Amino acid sequence: MKLRGILQSVFSFSLCIVCVVVLSVSAAEASKRIRVATVALPETTIGQSLTKWQEVLEKKSGGKLKVKILDRGVMGGDREMIEGCRLGTLDAAIVSGSVLANIIPQYFMIPLPYLFNNHDEANAFLDGPMGQKMFKMLESKNLVGLGWATWSFRGVWCNTRPVTGPEAFKGLKIRTVETPLDMSTVNNMGGVATPLAWGEALLGMRQGTVDGISTTYGLGYHLKLYEIAKYASRTKHYYESAPLIMSKSMFKKFSPEEQKLIKESAAEAFLWARKQQAQFDDKSAALLEAKGVKVNALSPEAFEAFRKLTRPAYTEFRSKIGPDFMDECMQFIEDYRKNN
Repeated sequence: MKLRGILQSVFSFSLCIVCVVVLSVSAAEASKRIRVATVALPETTIGQSLTKWQEVLEKKSGGKLKVKILDRGVMGGDREMIEGCRLGTLDAAIVSGSVLANIIPQYFMIPLPYLFNNHDEANAFLDGPMGQKMFKMLESKNLVGLGWATWSFRGVWCNTRPVTGPEAFKGLKIRTVETPLDMSTVNNMGGVATPLAWGEALLGMRQGTVDGISTTYGLGYHLKLYEIAKYASRTKHYYESAPLIMSKSMFKKFSPEEQKLIKESAAEAFLWARKQQAQFDDKSAALLEAKGVKVNALSPEAFEAFRKLTRPAYTEFRSKIGPDFMDECMQFIEDYRKNN
């Protein structure tokens, strides 16, 4: 009986050990799941970019690293998601680069008005040394940059008239986001920047208290702005990046090999997404016209006229961005244009 009691005790102890090991393994497995948040809808290119990252990362890691997507703003807006990543209460998020500029002023560089002519220039900038330098700046804020997605170039959705140039834009009340650069850009273009929450902006469009909304072709299509706007003008007045950021404390939990996989898979997925966005921008005109919206792009002359009008923003934000960094960025773009 005594021997049986000893054996039972040993068995019970062994069972406890097994349970602890199983629970430890389960916990370890759970730590391999990355929760990534976004305000985007699943059908947008941003939403699709996260699905692509999910697929690429799981494949490259042999199923050891997984991504859980929290979309539709369930984790709050950009400011809340950035703060969550900094505190470590959120693993990762796609946020607007212009909102990141509130804590890292150099991020005002990318949405400067008429900085890029096209997607190729933007991609070269983001995937090259300047994009990597900007990701390095995140580390002091307890963040890690993983990849660059995009909301694309902004245009104007309007009910008053199409925007064909500065004269047509003059005096239009345009809803902007509440960032100093966005408001400065619209004002310098000749419009009247009107910062409003999204719901208020839609109501304003219906009631005529604002003339238009500054957003992208693609996003406007997915948000069904064609139901309330008569005109969609591809002004391309600035490029809105959407970096994928991760909590630095979360990133450190992964091995060097896993960190490499996470970054490589993100770079692959988001380059694919940016190319998809460029294609969608091109085909969205036909989609919008089918919905009854009158679509137009700027002539080269009108594009350059707006570029000239908005040049004061470069002087206004030079000290915030940093003169040396701004000059380095401008030189990179100039060199790219010469060689391509």
